[in-house]
Amino acid sequence: MTKEEKCPAGCVLRLFGVPEQTVQKAVETLPDTWQGTVHCRTRGAETLVALQSSTPQQLHRAVQQLRTSFAPALYGEGEQTLAAAAVQALEQHRKLLVCSDAAAGALLETRLENLPGAEKVFDFGAMSYANAALNARLSRKLRKAPQAEPARTLARVQAMQRMTGAALAVGCVELPQSHLLLVGGKKGCWLRCVPPEENPGLWLLDLLRRTACGLPQAGGTCWQPYGRTVPDTALTPAVLAAAPPTPPNPKHHRLGKALVVLLLLVLAALAAGWYYTGGDLAALPQKLQSLGAESLPHAGARLV
Repeated sequence: MTKEEKCPAGCVLRLFGVPEQTVQKAVETLPDTWQGTVHCRTRGAETLVALQSSTPQQLHRAVQQLRTSFAPALYGEGEQTLAAAAVQALEQHRKLLVCSDAAAGALLETRLENLPGAEKVFDFGAMSYANAALNARLSRKLRKAPQAEPARTLARVQAMQRMTGAALAVGCVELPQSHLLLVGGKKGCWLRCVPPEENPGLWLLDLLRRTACGLPQAGGTCWQPYGRTVPDTALTPAVLAAAPPTPPNPKHHRLGKALVVLLLLVLAALAAGWYYTGGDLAALPQKLQSLGAESLPHAGARLV
């Protein structure tokens, strides 16, 4: 073993939205050959996992294993912040973000205003909720929308996303003892109810990061299609649990529709064959053959 290989090596993994007991179980699965230390520190929904090993090779193997275990929740390493990770995800996947209301803007603007690249993916309200002309148009569109919350904010998020053409629109409903966070796209919204002590701003950043990357959301986050009633369970502060189901994939919908159309065509062909043969489908090939023969010129005929 070389002198370089004996040098201690360390790494800090930064996680958000994963239960502390899940982190502990994943750490316990490190192989017996692991010779190093692991320290976990949790604050709210954020967990830091500090690893140190006597060799870089062992550290690399341990980090790779934990990365696989925490893939959706792992937002960075070292000193990277969740805000920087969210901006990076939006920029990498070319997602433009707007806020539909001032409450959501207040949660994001102070966290993003000094980050490099944030102005490329976030309008800071200039073309959305802080734009007087757009707000006037939005008010007209929401005349027939429900007045009660959170249905109105859900409609507002949908309208803002469509009017601005942004990939994602976020909203926030300030409930008596919690915040309902909404991250909406074309088909619906991710919803999460967060008490104030759990830092709603960080939760909103994590919702954005996962949505931009197409990752599963943290357990307790629910998917809400537009136009449907928000269930009461979505208005209760969520607890970290198993990851929720991912929203429907549009590609799967298109494939299903194509199969339905194909099935209808087959049924239509069978119905036509049944009618043509008087119910004797076994005679269909002979009927078709005779039909083709009649259309061909017979021997001795003259072509005009």
